[in-house]
Amino acid sequence: MIMETVVLTAKIDRDEARVVARIDDLNLEGEGETLEAAQDELIQIMRAWIESHDGTDTLAAVLADAGYLGVDEETEVQLEFMEAAVSFEGEGE
Repeated sequence: MIMETVVLTAKIDRDEARVVARIDDLNLEGEGETLEAAQDELIQIMRAWIESHDGTDTLAAVLADAGYLGVDEETEVQLEFMEAAVSFEGEGE
């Protein structure tokens, strides 16, 4: 069965003086000094990663290996961010 949409979940963590957004299943990571910067970097990295698989018929196989079965070239890929239960001091100030 082909999936119409696959949702990838990125975890958000604070590490020292930086914020890290990562998709563990795909080993993709973005970082920045703010939450928004880390999210933006991960979005750009994910877009480049998808484009690197575009037209090579490898995206479905890589996603299947990560546990996302039934993905093909017509499947919409969505990215959601899941924040850890910590406070981000200084964010939004």
